[in-house]
Amino acid sequence: MLTKLKNTVFLFVFVSLFIHTVFYTGLDLYSHIFKNQNKADKKEAIEIQVIETSADKKMQVVEQDSKQLNNDIDENAKYLGRHNQKVLQETRAQHTGQFSNAAQPGMRVKGTPKATQQKTPQKKLTGNLPTLEKLKPQFSITPKAHQTEVNQAGLNSQTSDHLKDVKKGLQTLLSTREFVYYSYYQRIREKIRQQWEPRIRDKVQKVLASGRSIASARDRVTQVIIILDRNGTLENVQIVGQSGVSDLDDAAVDAFKAAEPFPNPPNGIVENDGKIRIRWDFILEAKSLPKSAPRKQFADSGEFEP
Repeated sequence: MLTKLKNTVFLFVFVSLFIHTVFYTGLDLYSHIFKNQNKADKKEAIEIQVIETSADKKMQVVEQDSKQLNNDIDENAKYLGRHNQKVLQETRAQHTGQFSNAAQPGMRVKGTPKATQQKTPQKKLTGNLPTLEKLKPQFSITPKAHQTEVNQAGLNSQTSDHLKDVKKGLQTLLSTREFVYYSYYQRIREKIRQQWEPRIRDKVQKVLASGRSIASARDRVTQVIIILDRNGTLENVQIVGQSGVSDLDDAAVDAFKAAEPFPNPPNGIVENDGKIRIRWDFILEAKSLPKSAPRKQFADSGEFEP
């Protein structure tokens, strides 16, 4: 049925099972988009708009181990996570899938000393979504390297975050700033994960089965803003950046509609109008492969080749 596609040279990797979350300072800047919406009907047609935003206002929220490597703050950290921590060399797991960090026996990772860290009170990131200026450390960083044991062993590490510019390694180890709303966004992530992955696979299958192709020279990114009420009920999904393939954009919107509600949101993310606005990116990454590569089916890693 798909024989005409047997020489396809691209492998689509679902780098993030629902991909990474990006936050912007002052999401109320987007409020004008929604001012004239019909609030009576949650299921109204999606308004498609593209909004250019400054790159220095965004920080990616990443999944992270419950075990903190140290309590250092990196003033140049690009990521928000469960903890404050600093690593000398950032790495990402080579395998794609639900997040887990596992190491081979005897593996050690470089960090800064945890045992000698003085417990200096730190201000958590609360209220408005953070700017880089608000992410300056509350105490100085200790640059001396230290060897920290990693106790997990035996399994392959995986990540579902889009970390394309981070060097591959045995584990995902990133310098992060503690984000006080991490647990709420992680709950959203887990619900979306269950909905987006099967939908995107189905969409890709249908595109290929119909004889169409997805131009694969670049990553496909669908950017959305979701609007929740103060109880976490979904009111609308706005596409603010299209991937160029409507089927992929539809999968992102449908995933949020199927995954809601997202109950018990923290009061700190509720805006003055009683709404919660969250920016979310869905990324389908393309990898080139030799034409002679064997046919593969969908695997746990999220890889697909027609």
